[in-house]
Amino acid sequence: MKKRVFEYILGGQVLAKSSFTRHWRFILYIFALVILYISIHFGIRNTMQRMTRNEETLRNMRSEYMGKYNRLLHTGKRGEIEQLLERNSLDLQSPETPPARVRMEDR
Repeated sequence: MKKRVFEYILGGQVLAKSSFTRHWRFILYIFALVILYISIHFGIRNTMQRMTRNEETLRNMRSEYMGKYNRLLHTGKRGEIEQLLERNSLDLQSPETPPARVRMEDR
């Protein structure tokens, strides 16, 4: 019984003898919908994988940024700069007067 059903379907008799010939447009429509569903599914899957990779890259870049920011913040301190100047034996000295703003008058 099962063998006859498979032969009937796979042999093509189901298309020739049944009402499939009357509904071939609907069958093509369903087939196109299945193809569209599969392609959309793979597109969404690829997008999700790309988003995961981008999030990982962003996380790595954020941690790298924070490391550089902390290093620059540490070396930007006045005491650290003076120590670097002494270590490199540069003859620069800190200014005696504080910085002043220069204002330009409109003409």
